[in-house]
Amino acid sequence: MEPHLRALLTLRRDQLISDGDEDLGDLVHFIVVRNGDTLAAVETEAGVALSINPIDGRRLGDPDFEPLFEYVKRQNGFLEAVMILNDDGFAVVLLVPDTITVDPNITLLLRRCAAV
Repeated sequence: MEPHLRALLTLRRDQLISDGDEDLGDLVHFIVVRNGDTLAAVETEAGVALSINPIDGRRLGDPDFEPLFEYVKRQNGFLEAVMILNDDGFAVVLLVPDTITVDPNITLLLRRCAAV
């Protein structure tokens, strides 16, 4: 695992689990996207259609499409995208290499939302 990715995952774990009593799996599902992964495969792993806005039904490719990420941020060569899925705060976090070799649908989805 890349050192920057390991450091980011360790930081997020430490931020989420303060006293050690929480189960990280009850709080977040981290998905590390690798070259060759497709948007469909990532959506299956996440359990949510990332390319469809469930409120208005717009899809990736529609000029008015808005994904429901809380934020997308560049982190040492990765795009980190957070989507909170319920009122308890459970989240899916995508960590995607910010490269041209990742499925263009994934990078299109995240880069348009990435904070500059």
